[in-house]
Amino acid sequence: MSSALAKLAHPLRRGEVEDLRGLIIDEPIELESAALPHLDFTGATFNAPVTLRGAVFQGLAWFTDCTFNAPVSFAAARFLSDARFDKARFRRAATFSGVEFHGVACFDRAEFGDASFLDRMTCYGNLSLDQTRFSGAASLQDSECFGGLWCNRTMFTGRADVRGLEVHGRTWLVGAALADDTTPAAAGRLLASIRSYGYHWV
Repeated sequence: MSSALAKLAHPLRRGEVEDLRGLIIDEPIELESAALPHLDFTGATFNAPVTLRGAVFQGLAWFTDCTFNAPVSFAAARFLSDARFDKARFRRAATFSGVEFHGVACFDRAEFGDASFLDRMTCYGNLSLDQTRFSGAASLQDSECFGGLWCNRTMFTGRADVRGLEVHGRTWLVGAALADDTTPAAAGRLLASIRSYGYHWV
């Protein structure tokens, strides 16, 4: 077992964080339905597939500025605190289908270079996609955001499927773009497919 996998297998220790910052990880990570401790992967590079399907992140889950050079799946995982994927780069398919975020789900300035599946998610905090770029097809179909949706200057250059997306709270779509259309009409088309139960800005 690699040192990274060994640290992932540690039980949660209150007040302690597994420091995995800046690592270059060349072996696959496959831990389905695992209970994971506080994790700080800031700046790490993953060169092999990551499968954390059904995992329970019991504390901090920081993937800020990470690079995923192979497919990654967090499908059906539960994040019990904030999940930080800001400035992350997903070079291959990224799957977050069915994920529960009990804190903030932060993907600010992240780059999705291939298909991205953010469908059927439940976000009890804010789903933040500030200046996030989706270069491939993106699905947020049937996700629920109870703390609002922040899509400030979010760029969808491929197909964006937001059918059935429900937002309770603020829906912010100012500057959101579909393909090369950065006009308010693009944000309006997104809003037309979203069930928004609070204030919205386009």
